[in-house]
Amino acid sequence: MLGTLLYLAEAHSEAEGGFGLNLDILETNLINLSILLGILYFYGSKIVSDILSERRSKISQQIKEVEERKKTAAASLAEEQKKLAEAKQTAEKIRQDATANAEKVKAAILAQGDKEVARLKASAAADLSSEEARAIADLKKRVSALALEKVESQLPGMLDDSAQTTLIDRSIAQLGGS
Repeated sequence: MLGTLLYLAEAHSEAEGGFGLNLDILETNLINLSILLGILYFYGSKIVSDILSERRSKISQQIKEVEERKKTAAASLAEEQKKLAEAKQTAEKIRQDATANAEKVKAAILAQGDKEVARLKASAAADLSSEEARAIADLKKRVSALALEKVESQLPGMLDDSAQTTLIDRSIAQLGGS
């Protein structure tokens, strides 16, 4: 409490008398402060230096790890981009192969269709020819039958016995008889 009163008295005298410099080293604790600063500098610099060195090494290590991860990520990205490019090329080749196969199948189907149409036309033409030949043969047979029937119906009235004998003799001669 005494110290506080002295301090207040000094503060009051300075306020009245102005600015003053106290040169008493013991009273101002200048020695104590210099010893304290020296100790702090001697021991504190090592501690601070150690802390800063440790911090620097941790930061350096973290930077190295980040750079390593960056390199790994860049390598992975390049590899994946390469795989993507390969996949695109494979997909394009598959698409081209599928298009080529589709064209081949289309051509084969069209060729088969053309062959089938030609076969059906040939079959139809053959059927038509055979039907035509059969129809013509039927007509010839019928015309012959009708002609024979007409001749047979007219023949008895046209031929008498002497004409029949002459006709028979001529027919026998033509066949090689006597």
